[in-house]
Amino acid sequence: MEIVDRLAVCPSSSSYTSVKCRLVCARRGRDLLAKRVDGLLIRLRAIIWRLLENKSRLGEVMKCASISLAEVNYATGGMNELVLQAVDRAKTKILSRQEIIGGCRLWMYETFRSGADPFEFAGLARGGQQQVAKLKINYGKAIDLLVELASLQRNFLILDQAIGTTRRRVNGLRHVIIPQLERTLVYIITERDEYEREEFYRLKKIREKKKRNDRETSHDFTRCANILEDTDNDLLF
Repeated sequence: MEIVDRLAVCPSSSSYTSVKCRLVCARRGRDLLAKRVDGLLIRLRAIIWRLLENKSRLGEVMKCASISLAEVNYATGGMNELVLQAVDRAKTKILSRQEIIGGCRLWMYETFRSGADPFEFAGLARGGQQQVAKLKINYGKAIDLLVELASLQRNFLILDQAIGTTRRRVNGLRHVIIPQLERTLVYIITERDEYEREEFYRLKKIREKKKRNDRETSHDFTRCANILEDTDNDLLF
């Protein structure tokens, strides 16, 4: 059995209008989705560039933070117990906000600090206040960088998935839906032309038959008239 890759429609005027409207909408949707892919790719490239830049900085930042912690432990004799006893709430918090790019929802994470510093005079007794201040700065930079990396990594995954899905839709419209609608439209046009030719041929045959019948009727009428004219005259007795 032959498989025809087109829609099963009746070749009528309403079907032609419907399929043509669907074809126009499919082409418009393909163009819009292609533009969406371009916009998402621009944002994805920017995120990848920032990811590479931040990941290249991450090792140096974490190294500085670890060295600062070692210096503080050496200068003060260890501050773990003091920190665990003094901290009851987080000073550094994460603020999340949403940003929509091309219909895709992205999450932006930012750090903000609130409240007073409970370790403002930590290390003052043993002369390690400078090392503690340096430790705060270095670990603050590390936290900011890690939060930004987390935001970029999540947005990278979201954009990558959205681009893949949109590309599949574009390919489906470009290689499946639109060719199918175009073949259906060609089929409807061909069938309508064939119907018009058949109708023209049928009307032509009807006209010829009608003319032939008219000629035969006229011939019969003339024959009857001639017969009536050829009758003998009345005889008078």
